[in-house]
Amino acid sequence: MSARNENADARGAVVLRPGEHPLRNDMICPEARKVLARLHDAGYKAYLCGGGVRDLWLGKTPKDFDVATDARPEQIKKVCRNTRIIGRRFKLAHVIFGDVIIETATFRALLDEPPAGAEDVPVPSKRNKDVPDPTFATRGGVIVRDNVYGTPEEDARRRDFTVNGLFYDYAAGTIIDYVGGLADLEARTLRVIGDPETRFHEDPVRMVRAVRIAAQLGFEIEAGAAEAIRKMAGELANASHERMHEEMLKIFNCGAAERVFEEAWDKGVFQIVYPEFSGWIEAEGEGAQAWAAKALRQFDTWKKNGLKAGAGLQYALLFGRWIEDIARAAEGVPAFEAASQAVWTALRSPKQLPLLPKWILFDAERILGQQVQMKKANPAGAYGQRLHKRRGFVDGLIYLKFAAGLDPQRGALLAKWT
Repeated sequence: MSARNENADARGAVVLRPGEHPLRNDMICPEARKVLARLHDAGYKAYLCGGGVRDLWLGKTPKDFDVATDARPEQIKKVCRNTRIIGRRFKLAHVIFGDVIIETATFRALLDEPPAGAEDVPVPSKRNKDVPDPTFATRGGVIVRDNVYGTPEEDARRRDFTVNGLFYDYAAGTIIDYVGGLADLEARTLRVIGDPETRFHEDPVRMVRAVRIAAQLGFEIEAGAAEAIRKMAGELANASHERMHEEMLKIFNCGAAERVFEEAWDKGVFQIVYPEFSGWIEAEGEGAQAWAAKALRQFDTWKKNGLKAGAGLQYALLFGRWIEDIARAAEGVPAFEAASQAVWTALRSPKQLPLLPKWILFDAERILGQQVQMKKANPAGAYGQRLHKRRGFVDGLIYLKFAAGLDPQRGALLAKWT
């Protein structure tokens, strides 16, 4: 720690020079290196930021390599012509290299208070195009528009957690820490930058991110932040339902889904995100818990082995037994139709916070419907042969194998189809 104090610069940042940290330029993916180099050559500051720096420090392969710069989105587009500007809450530049997208953001300003007149500023929409586009706007204290640009230090202090507030200067080979992230990396602590309650109120999804990142890294959430999550979990109802869905998919595919579930349940987060499913788990007890835990372990196994399941299959596995219970309770409805209706009743309920795209629901509906069809069909018969050839049949078979591991009565059906 004393070496770090010696390395503090005039701005109050801790700066680690090459050789004092484990990062090297060749650890960064080629596409991100191109963006960093082009911006630097054009005279702009350009840093690797966020989870990319954190994961490289920890010896992990980052999922994404994000860039922060003092270039504005329009300037980024001039330097990197393969760029698309996106975003309404905060404009971002996506620099596109085929299937690889390097998210490049301009340093944001640190605002202790919203600018005058920012509260409840109307935001433009397709139906309301005449509304001026504000640089900053909030609704009930939740930030809905934020395009106020600032310095690297301000940007670091605007980020969610200290371990995500580190910068790596590609040109100089230095790590820059304005927020104490290096100390928290060593202590394996996830700490909110600023007051946890204020930051969670600004963006409630940060509570879900905190639980996911801590479980994924094997870190402890700092006590004040953990208490704030337990106290404020109900504010997740104010979050974007689309963002909640995106966060759920990140949890399913992070490699630590079971740990995330345990942490989220302990802090009361999961019960807010999926209240009806959580109520079913509590009512059904050990059998329901075993089903959910096995599904989450399956996701982690796939991740560990470099496999990626479709979101429809993941939702079908995690919620499958609950969906089947809903279908069985539908009196006077044919089994196949009951299964289809149950998928939509469960996964598109307005009480569940994530808003799933219809294509995921269609995939889950097909998988649960196939369970009914496989019970009725003879695999060797004409109908059974047609089932084999239908799109997504393999997913239906994966579901049956999964369910048979918990329900021995399905073993005979599985043997018949395999």
